[in-house]
Amino acid sequence: MADEKNVSAKEYGRMQKLLLLTAGCIAIDQTLLSVVILLTLLAGLRLAWRERDVQQLRIWPRSLKWILFLLLAVGYLSLHNPLVTEKFTCTFNFIYVIGQYAAIVWLVTRFGHPFAGQDPFAKPLPYVEGLSFWEIFARQPFVIRLLRILSWIAVVSVLAGIVQHYFGGATDALWVDQEANPLLRNRIYSTWENPNIFAGYLCIVAAYVMGYISVDKNSRKRWGMFGFLLLVLACEVFTFSRGFWVAMAAEVLAFVLFFYRRGILYLAGVVLAGAALAGPAVWQRLDTLRHITEDSSAAMRLAYLEIAQAIVEDHPLGIGWYNYRYIFPEYDFYFKNPDVIMYHSHNLFLNIAAELGIPGLLLFSCAWLYLIYMAVKLVRRARFMWVKAFSAGYLLMCLGIVVGGIGDHVLFNVRMGVLFWLLNALLVLIWNFNRFASE
Repeated sequence: MADEKNVSAKEYGRMQKLLLLTAGCIAIDQTLLSVVILLTLLAGLRLAWRERDVQQLRIWPRSLKWILFLLLAVGYLSLHNPLVTEKFTCTFNFIYVIGQYAAIVWLVTRFGHPFAGQDPFAKPLPYVEGLSFWEIFARQPFVIRLLRILSWIAVVSVLAGIVQHYFGGATDALWVDQEANPLLRNRIYSTWENPNIFAGYLCIVAAYVMGYISVDKNSRKRWGMFGFLLLVLACEVFTFSRGFWVAMAAEVLAFVLFFYRRGILYLAGVVLAGAALAGPAVWQRLDTLRHITEDSSAAMRLAYLEIAQAIVEDHPLGIGWYNYRYIFPEYDFYFKNPDVIMYHSHNLFLNIAAELGIPGLLLFSCAWLYLIYMAVKLVRRARFMWVKAFSAGYLLMCLGIVVGGIGDHVLFNVRMGVLFWLLNALLVLIWNFNRFASE
């Protein structure tokens, strides 16, 4: 019996290593991520089938789980909407995209919970002097190891963005109106598809960095994280994504008001330094906000919002998953060109309402609000400082996504969507860890 438990623990350990690899692939490449998720899912299904008779802990709150199941059902049923003419394409996209979201949530929940592969009443491993870094890493809870992997990959992505800005390789006069921004020559995107997606990713990274700054008592570590936060902010500026400039500003302001009031002086210093060091291209980009309709990029986004609003008004029950690109030409008053492909509405909430209808938007909002409620509770009742830090970061991230989601829908990007649902699953795991884990 003991041997069976040891085998199970080893297999769970291998599964968790695959999940760590999956997390590392999120910020690297979409094809690589999809392949790794598929391989991990096959291994996970095999192990779960072998242990089908083993009773599993209930990780997700029952009401939240049913809301997510209903949201999944609404998404599937939307494929049978009469407006969906390209059924194969829409169905394939649903399986490809939602399949990865569901896979990452199930895998992390099933094999990453606090007692995965071990006796719930087993004593934690004792602290031993002289362990190497990797030995310590292997003994840490899965959620902490996963967060470490995500943070290391974030450092690589940010440094790649900085290098891209100063040493070439950045986009050359793409995604920008040259007439309104003649001084703007490049926008960085690091390992992501375009500057706006990278800007959304930076908002997520900054949120969690600020969350950890708010609780760390070690001044050296805190200053190190503050230095990295400055690099993240610099990258955000170099994306020249105005919508996510506003989102980042909202996150930083919420951070100093609710989580780290001592940071108000630091914030003032950063703002003054940024104003002094900002180049003419930055000031020119900011100046376009005063005449937003004269900038083609901003004017297009306003048109997208009008088009999406019209679609929702005409089809309150939705047009079907991934069907926006096929319905868009019927409502396009801006380009007036049926060859223009528009995959999404550039607004997070309008896009969900357009494709899944008002019921889909309500279910998504209810699920997200439930998760936000859990994060608020964790901030107030965290038994571990890193749990409080993660929860604060989650709340700041949600603020950034909501503000940035007004002018863009970066969660349309599959890697960003996988990261979003991975962080949601981690929040649920941490909720359970905070309840049951030993000191």
